[in-house]
Amino acid sequence: MNIERILKAERMEPAISQAEIQSVIQNSKKVFLEQEEKRVLSFHDFLWNQFCMIGKRWWILQFILLYMAWRFLSVEPDFFHIRRGMGIFSALFVILVIPELWKNLSNRCMEIEITAYYSLRQIYAAKILLFGIADVFMLTGFGGCVCICMKFSLMELIKDFLLPLVMTACICLYLLCKGYQNERTALLFCCMWSVLWWFVSGNDFFYLAIVSWIWGLVFVAACLFLMFLVHHLIKECEKYMEVKRNETVIE
Repeated sequence: MNIERILKAERMEPAISQAEIQSVIQNSKKVFLEQEEKRVLSFHDFLWNQFCMIGKRWWILQFILLYMAWRFLSVEPDFFHIRRGMGIFSALFVILVIPELWKNLSNRCMEIEITAYYSLRQIYAAKILLFGIADVFMLTGFGGCVCICMKFSLMELIKDFLLPLVMTACICLYLLCKGYQNERTALLFCCMWSVLWWFVSGNDFFYLAIVSWIWGLVFVAACLFLMFLVHHLIKECEKYMEVKRNETVIE
């Protein structure tokens, strides 16, 4: 007896309906999304997770740097060296943020992040918000102590420390907006700006010839440009190429 022939003869072939298959697929998607919505992180939890992912060593190093700047101001009586040294400290303060800002690009994980529930825009917004809160808190404390204890005027603090700091931040965010994957590029440009500021602050004829209101105007313009770069980064960060600029992009 040929068992295989008997089984084949008795086999019933079910009728397959494409409409029913599509209905099952759609219902499965609906049930899956409903279950996933119940487990979505709230924005506060998302912000907390981003905070936990940021390397706290960079904030610690920034705090140490501000303490070193404070010690430098307390022992250095020459205003010429103070204004030069403060420009270097302010540039280093921003440079310490570069590894975290470039983490998404250098680790090449942005394609994964743009598929998540919280978009890449929200990831960058959360990261910049957290760094902004921490840095503003530290800089406010540092600036208040310098103005009160060291008898620095607000304009001196702006043009000797805050202006080069904001300009360095503008350079970093501009390069990040351009999608440069290597953070060493940002580090190089920040160092070049630091050297340029070193010569500008050391030129008494040029430095002292600029009146205070011009320094204030330049500082306000730099802050506005920094806010524009932050907005542009958050808006355009999802337009990203996985390959390098000199390679072929596969659509």
